[in-house]
Amino acid sequence: MFEWEGFFQPQILERGWKYAKSGAVTDIKKKADQLSAIVRGTEYYRVDLKYSGNMLTEGYCTCPYASDGSWCKHMAAVLYATDYGNDLLSEEICEDDELYSDEQELTPIETLIEKASRNDIENLLVRLANSDPRTESEIRTFLGKGESFKAQEVKNEIDDIFDIYSDRGGYIDYYNAFEFESALSMLLQNRINSLIANEQYLDAFDASMHAFVRLGNQDIDDDGEIISLSRTCYELWQDITRRCNTQERNKIKAWFEEHAYDGTVIDYMEDTLQSFLKYELASEKELKRIIKELENTVENSKDSNKCKSVFNSYYGYNIEAIELRNIFAKRLGATDEEINEYKKNYMSFKSVRDYFINKARESGDTDEEIRLLKESKEYDKESGYLLHKYSERLIEIYKGRNDIKLEKDERKEDVYTNQNASLDDIRAYREMCGVEEWKEEKIKLIESRKSIDDKCELLAEEKMFDQLFDIIWSQKDRLKLINRYGILLPGQYSGAVLDFYSQYVSEMVAGARNRTAYEEVIRYLMRMTQYTGGKEMAKKLAGEWIEKYPTRKVLVQELREWME
Repeated sequence: MFEWEGFFQPQILERGWKYAKSGAVTDIKKKADQLSAIVRGTEYYRVDLKYSGNMLTEGYCTCPYASDGSWCKHMAAVLYATDYGNDLLSEEICEDDELYSDEQELTPIETLIEKASRNDIENLLVRLANSDPRTESEIRTFLGKGESFKAQEVKNEIDDIFDIYSDRGGYIDYYNAFEFESALSMLLQNRINSLIANEQYLDAFDASMHAFVRLGNQDIDDDGEIISLSRTCYELWQDITRRCNTQERNKIKAWFEEHAYDGTVIDYMEDTLQSFLKYELASEKELKRIIKELENTVENSKDSNKCKSVFNSYYGYNIEAIELRNIFAKRLGATDEEINEYKKNYMSFKSVRDYFINKARESGDTDEEIRLLKESKEYDKESGYLLHKYSERLIEIYKGRNDIKLEKDERKEDVYTNQNASLDDIRAYREMCGVEEWKEEKIKLIESRKSIDDKCELLAEEKMFDQLFDIIWSQKDRLKLINRYGILLPGQYSGAVLDFYSQYVSEMVAGARNRTAYEEVIRYLMRMTQYTGGKEMAKKLAGEWIEKYPTRKVLVQELREWME
């Protein structure tokens, strides 16, 4: 239509684009030199834009951001919706980052390296290694593949990292904790894995445990770094104990038996040592006993749609007993087929059904996926959220099959069952209904909504303004609803809205005693000006307050400036 994006800040354009893409812009009206529309946001806002030839000249929006004359996201949304129209729904038009990014494309790093001299690359590697210990560790590991080194060398590097990020008192503060975790994790993964690759299993265990014990006695302002590093150590121990020979494994187990309960590390980190000893170093006989205990827990949960969770320091508090049972069963040699057969006994668990649904989807077996989704709807019929998620996938399948009847039936069931159905869901169902059919359906659908907010949203969507006014005015606390929907109501209701605002703002100004309260009063006066006759009423109120509250100098000043 005309060039306009230069009027807006980049972040405002981005937000406006997202509003337009979401279908928030409605009631677009174009004249020779004027454009107006309604935009659904936190409230419903009216946008009026004026242009001359190919130049945008004026912009107005009822939102607070635009009250000082700023170009807002709602204006941008209207302009995008006008320029692109129905094409907004197409995936082929520009994505967000393409619309707002003015960055030039960078030269590929491979090209830069190829053009660089050997001397430049060597100098760069040395500079990087000297500037960051974790980068030095990564360079050493990569360039020294196969190089044999001792646990003590790695332990010295671990100590260096603790020293670098600690203050003189040995404390790692909040600001250094993240960098400390990154550096130590990188070193452990590089150096310990190199030891493992060289089959130096006891050295690898010795060095990784040195890091764990130091961590377990370190004073640190922790925000998850200890858990992350503990998991890294746990995974390294898993790799070590699965690769090493029986004699080496027995030595490692002896260490855990001696130190898992003796206070070698702080108490909550002992959980990690104890879990590793119990689960990872268990004999076959011990593991079978653990599996039996977990199976009892699974069986006792079978009447629920969720298997009981168990605690494991590595897997966390929320791992279900059936999942942990299967992890250990596979360790004893159970096949995937055997695991699946066991799972099928517990289809009441959502996690099990999700597994088989994903399996059917990945294999392209949509008939099986449909069966499982319908079965899940029966199991989870008390959860509106889950029912909606199952319906979403069923709709997607039916649409892909071009099965219009089943798609429509599923959409209907979804919008009636799901109290939180979005306007997009309702619009999609509406499009599948005939005109006469929808006249009846929309009444039933509105009546089915339990929430007043949802009823109002549907009434606004269907432009049933008489009913919208009636339901708003039937509420004892109607302010929020008037703020959101008032701008949509026809002129015949302006008097009622203005009378309400007049009474509300008069009570507000009586108790206002600071600039923040005065600014809120001004905002409501500005709201009043959006309605027929509102400008005159608002100015009349402001004049009365100037005379009534002469000692409130700031209030009087704010009102005078607004009236100008």
